[in-house]
Amino acid sequence: MAVYTRLIKEEISKHLENYNIGEFVDFKEIVAGIDNSNFILETSKQKYILTIFESRIQKDELPLFINFKSHLSQKNICCPKPILSKSGESIVDLKGKKSAIVTFLSGKTLEPKDNGYYNNITPKHCFEVGKVLAKLHLASADFVETRVNDLGAFGFEKLFNKFSHLVEGYQKGLTAEITENINLVSNGWNSNLPSAVCHLDLFPDNVFFDENSNLSGVIDFYFSANDLLIYDFAIIVNAWCFDENNNFSEEKFLQMLKGYQEVREFSESEKEFLKTSLISASMRFLLTRLHDVFFTPKDSIVNIKNPQEYLEKLRYFTKKYDNKI
Repeated sequence: MAVYTRLIKEEISKHLENYNIGEFVDFKEIVAGIDNSNFILETSKQKYILTIFESRIQKDELPLFINFKSHLSQKNICCPKPILSKSGESIVDLKGKKSAIVTFLSGKTLEPKDNGYYNNITPKHCFEVGKVLAKLHLASADFVETRVNDLGAFGFEKLFNKFSHLVEGYQKGLTAEITENINLVSNGWNSNLPSAVCHLDLFPDNVFFDENSNLSGVIDFYFSANDLLIYDFAIIVNAWCFDENNNFSEEKFLQMLKGYQEVREFSESEKEFLKTSLISASMRFLLTRLHDVFFTPKDSIVNIKNPQEYLEKLRYFTKKYDNKI
């Protein structure tokens, strides 16, 4: 359920008077996702997406997220293009909250199983995701706005300290394991590697494909921030290259790597740093999922994702993984 702010046709019709996107025809709530209220708008011209930003996103960070999408769309990255109002604004007030309208993308996301895992990710999907990420990285090179990644390697300790006193009750011995890996990542981090504003959340629910498994769109840029390009790549390896039993697929990984390097070659220093990046990516999602376990209200409608998935991935990358590039 991801519609927290309800709208009626009259309210949308009135709101669209701020734009030159045609006459309002109809709308539909989008119930997927958990963070914002989203609607498909149909006008006499075409379809659009209306987003009302809810409490999670800091309002002062919205311009960067919207401007980043505008920048990427101008570089022919297949992402939603923000629509400017008649007064030239990309963010407009609606029912006391900030909102934006963007272009509608064709295609569909992959369908997960009821347990949240995917058994339908193919090497072709991984190739496509690797390729689009490399294109995004090249396109973001001259994006001048910046945002610190508070969920990056140097933010892990602060995040963990919020709930470290609860971890032993969740799983004995986990505190020491997490602390060891936080230290490993922060002490070994190489900030001199190529960096830019990255997506940092390119999971299957944020990627659209057509009926031939060709990638048709990338969405949800609301974790975007400055970080290492190899770290952004490590996030998609974590998200796409394991099967539903959490077994690592070398075939998917190699296709993802091939797709990326058809567009942008990793340097030798980046290749040497991949294992640290993979561990860091696993840590990022283990910590945020643990945070949600401990702090999401019991009566919340949010579906809490299982931290164990990323604990198993972390253990794979720390104990079994050998650098493969």
